[in-house]
Amino acid sequence: MMKKLLIISSVSLISLVATWCSKQVDDGIISTGSVQWFTTSYVVGNSPVYPKALYGTVIADSIKTILTNRGGVLEYINCQPGKQVYKDTIIAKIQANPDDVTYQNWTIQLSTLEEQLTNLTTVFSLTEDTFSLQKNILQDQYDNNTQLLSNLDATQEYSASSMDAQQELLQQQYSSLKTAKSIDLDKMQGSIVTAYRQYMIMIKDALKKVNDVFSNSALSVSDKNPQLKQQVLSDYASLYDQTSNTMNADQFSQYLSEVSDLMTLAASSITATTPSSSLPQASSAGLSIDGLYTIYTTLSTTLLWTKSAFDSVAASYDSVKNTYNTQIQSATINSNNLEDNTAKSAALQLENQKANMQLAQKTLQTQLSSADDNQQIQLASLKNQVLTLKQNIAVLSNSLQWEILYAGVDGVIKMRAIGEDNKVAPNTLLCQIMPTNPGNLSLQVFSYQQLPLGSKVGIANDQGQFLGTWILVYEYSYRDPATQNYIYEIPVIKFSLKENEKVLVTSSQLVDDNQIWIPLQYISPRLEGNLVRRKVGSTIQDVYVSLWSIDDSYVQVLSWLTLWDEIVQ
Repeated sequence: MMKKLLIISSVSLISLVATWCSKQVDDGIISTGSVQWFTTSYVVGNSPVYPKALYGTVIADSIKTILTNRGGVLEYINCQPGKQVYKDTIIAKIQANPDDVTYQNWTIQLSTLEEQLTNLTTVFSLTEDTFSLQKNILQDQYDNNTQLLSNLDATQEYSASSMDAQQELLQQQYSSLKTAKSIDLDKMQGSIVTAYRQYMIMIKDALKKVNDVFSNSALSVSDKNPQLKQQVLSDYASLYDQTSNTMNADQFSQYLSEVSDLMTLAASSITATTPSSSLPQASSAGLSIDGLYTIYTTLSTTLLWTKSAFDSVAASYDSVKNTYNTQIQSATINSNNLEDNTAKSAALQLENQKANMQLAQKTLQTQLSSADDNQQIQLASLKNQVLTLKQNIAVLSNSLQWEILYAGVDGVIKMRAIGEDNKVAPNTLLCQIMPTNPGNLSLQVFSYQQLPLGSKVGIANDQGQFLGTWILVYEYSYRDPATQNYIYEIPVIKFSLKENEKVLVTSSQLVDDNQIWIPLQYISPRLEGNLVRRKVGSTIQDVYVSLWSIDDSYVQVLSWLTLWDEIVQ
């Protein structure tokens, strides 16, 4: 079987992806000042199906070789020489082998990722609730100030001698602020207490995972570096003694950081352990060096995420508290000034109060807008981390399931390569098939990311003509040596293609409806950040955007662009 790699130029790939995205692209003249030039504009969109550009080459199936993609236990094999088979005939079924070290490592990693996903989901939920509460409180302050401004307008209608009425309105303003402060800070305090309790449960569980292992002398942890083990136990004892439900925000933030550092130290100490029967390098039945290392490093990362979320909650509380204190102090000063001044100066005092209140309203408007931006950026970051974990869990779960191998061609079994052994390793030759039609053509597909078998892909020739949709049937047990791409195969294609002809392939990948993706060429890296040129009317505005992930020729943008913005090169 000839397997040649034909690389499609990046220009062709970008052109194809842009066409299949169905996003508006047009050529025009953009004017800035007195300078004009031809450029390309792009309307920002969020298509729910995002095409990934791949590439492939046509190969001839003179002999079909059936290889295993993963190791495991051979539960079923249908390789009797001389037997007639068809492309959908099942040749073999392979079940994952629980005794295999790789399987055991995958099991440990899967359990750790699932725990990490649970913790991160909690962090996401609490962060989302905190931002929502913060925004509601800011809106309450804004609405309260609107009412106070209305009161000041009413006050101005009184004559200079109506000092009592003015004083009463100012007292109402003071009382409203005190009440609103108490209610809003109680709400935020409740949110902080909830977060504190949730995170403390996580911390106690992490400390227990350290104590259970490092206090067990039978495990001989860190026998290559006893000093490191003693440091872990010392730090554990110190942090355990500090466990408390009465820490202030700064103390708890520092405590989270120190527990994260302990998890990192514990992971380093685990690697200095000699494998033994009580603590093997890897095991699915109990503790292992690899499993503990993964657990501790995962906990360290999760605790740092937790610290960031808690710091945001605490900072929001201080910000709201300081804003109320400033407004209450201003109301007190205004009331005192009204008593100390004559009716003649009262009007000037009211104007000053209104000016201060209007300035406060502008500040609150800015804070509300900023709260939306911060919420979008932080939640998008956490959401993408959750999606990444779910994808990794799906890949590992798939690796622990059955593998079913099909003949892929109509033909006759030529030979069976494997004996009676029921255990196979990756890339094990099972059998060979002589195709009924030796001129059958198959398609090799190359992808820099691993794709699940059974995925649907679109195929077009090198002129961009769409030829149809097919399913990935095989994954090769090795990667392309030149590019390290994964290699897949679609057997028996019926297109008017020739051997070694290059083709274009796309695989659809679901993304969130709220995500914003733009072509990579519209990003201009600068020292001060990543620049995008946005069209506003007849002018061009330079904006610096926050990026998240890059996928082939597109990049995901987290801030400063919205749907249907027009950007230019």
